[in-house]
Amino acid sequence: MASILPPTVLEWSRGLASLSPGAPPCRGLRPDEWAETHRRCQEFVERWGMQAHAAGWDTLRLFGVGPQTGTLRGDFCGILIPCSVDVHEVTPEWIKLGKWTAYRHEPVKMPGMIPVWECKR
Repeated sequence: MASILPPTVLEWSRGLASLSPGAPPCRGLRPDEWAETHRRCQEFVERWGMQAHAAGWDTLRLFGVGPQTGTLRGDFCGILIPCSVDVHEVTPEWIKLGKWTAYRHEPVKMPGMIPVWECKR
């Protein structure tokens, strides 16, 4: 029996599927960087999406960007945008990226963030 995805995880999956890995959706992402980020974000949703949802992670904390700035401001980006390393652990407190780095689960720092799939270039 297939499991039913929660609406949040379904939104993540559909949002990422709506983007082309060959066309960066916002400012601040190089084409090669975006292709890898897109791939890794899709892998994250497939492997960790249910766990991230259950741990309380939301769309903007993971995939948020500035509507005008894109990824030019790191404090205006979700944890996975951009992403060039594997995710190794997801808890309510952090997502461990790569070998050494853990990011705390903090409230969105900047009002007005949008999911990367809502960017208009």
